Order: sequence, then structure tokens, then C-alpha cells
Amino acid sequence: MAPATRVLIAELAGVGRDYPLSIEKLCPVLSFYVVADWREGCERCKQILRYGGMGHTMAIHSRNDDIILQFGLKKPAFRIVVNTPTTLGSIGLTTGLDPSMTLGCGGYGGNITSDNISPKHLLNIKRLAYETTPVATLRPVASATGSAGTGQAAPPGLPRAPAPPRPPGGVPAASLARRIDEFLASRGYTAPRGPATAPGTSPAPSSNPAPVPAAAAAKPDPVVEKPTDFVCEDDVRQAMRQNRKILVGDRTIVTPAARDLAEQHRIFVQAGWPR
Repeated sequence: MAPATRVLIAELAGVGRDYPLSIEKLCPVLSFYVVADWREGCERCKQILRYGGMGHTMAIHSRNDDIILQFGLKKPAFRIVVNTPTTLGSIGLTTGLDPSMTLGCGGYGGNITSDNISPKHLLNIKRLAYETTPVATLRPVASATGSAGTGQAAPPGLPRAPAPPRPPGGVPAASLARRIDEFLASRGYTAPRGPATAPGTSPAPSSNPAPVPAAAAAKPDPVVEKPTDFVCEDDVRQAMRQNRKILVGDRTIVTPAARDLAEQHRIFVQAGWPR
């Protein structure tokens, strides 16, 4: 970089939604943090990675090999470049990494690999695999009793005696009916049970029909959901843990890591589309 080069730097005090520049920006602005020591810097880097994209890339500039090792061991990133520009080092231009513009994020980011994707990942390799460990050496010898009552060793491969049939069983009708009533009652559906009828007959019509639940009689106006304004990777992971969807619209800002993870697990629902 030329000595006269000027850049835009934004000093930040935290990471997250309240600090929009703490995530990948794709614009000529650099975020800047001041910390007390390298340990605090280490924790700050982990916060940024968790918010912006686990498993991707980070860089460290230091002459202390122990600090470099600590950063390498404790960061949730699979590409940690040392004393070189992050962008150029991660794609292999200034380092020994495989030259690539597609960088895997491994298990941290929900990817199948943590490598720099190269032609070796596109090869289909056929393998002819010969047996190296015979099956007989892997199977324990079972013990069987002969017809005369003497202990005999069963030869390998002897089929086992079939298991005795399980006795017929099931849930009693009265217990099943009670469970159904309890479930319906928990949803607000309660109705008096009439007298039991004999099998094969129809119950007599009742002059007092079961009351219609209030929820079914008067349906409230549907609640109009508003698309979320911003989605990061952590939002998608929370939705996955809670088994719910995220409603997004045309103006929703979605980070690249969040979009990849959400598309993989079908988390997003587009506003205005039929569900």
C-alpha cells in the first residue's frame, strides 16, 4: 500500500446488531477496535466470527509465536493467515494454501469441508478395495448346547435360533379414549361423553349437540407478520434450534453466511409467498 493511501476507519465498541459495521461490509470501510491486551483481542475476534461467519478466515500480525499459536488453536476459523493480508493470504496468493476463491467453512459453518475448494474436490475416484481383514476373524464364536446336553462350540456362520414371537398387545381402548379426551381438553375442546354403544351399532343422536369451541365460533383477524430487517448466521442457528422459520422480505438484509445456512436447512419464508 502506498504511504499516501487513505482509508475510512470506524472505531467500534461492540459486536452485533447495534454495531452494523461489525459484520462483513463489502465496502471501503474498515472497523477498528482497541483492546487491553492480546487475550481480550482473542475474545473479540471470536465474537466477530460468531456474528459474521463461523469457520471462515481471520488474520494475525505478530512476532510472538506463542500468541500466534493461541490464536490458531482457539479461533472458530479454519483459515488463519499470519503476517500477511487476509484477503490475499486466504485465497493462496501469498501463502501455501490452495489457490481458490471458494473457501469452505467446515463444521463451524455447516459446510462439508474446511478446505480451499480446488480441482481435487471435483474428482470422482473409483476404488478397488481388496479384503485385508477376513470376516471370520471379526466374528466371535458363539456357544451352543448339543442334543445330549454337552457344550459344543458352534461353527462360524451358524444361524441363530429365531426369537420367540412377541405376545399380542396394545393400548387398551379405555386408556386410548382417556388420552384423546385429555388432549382435546388441553386445546379447549370439551364435550360430554355419551353412553357407550355396542360394537357395530351407531350411537343415538343427541338432542344436545356438543358446544362449539369459542375459538372456532369467532375466528380473530389473521395476524400480519412483518418481515425481519436483518438476519445473521446466529439468527438462523437459533431458528434451527427452535424449529421455526424466519420471514424475510425484499428489503431484508441477510449476511452471506446466514443465507447459505438458511437455504441449506430451508429456514427462510419469503413474505407474500404462499406457505
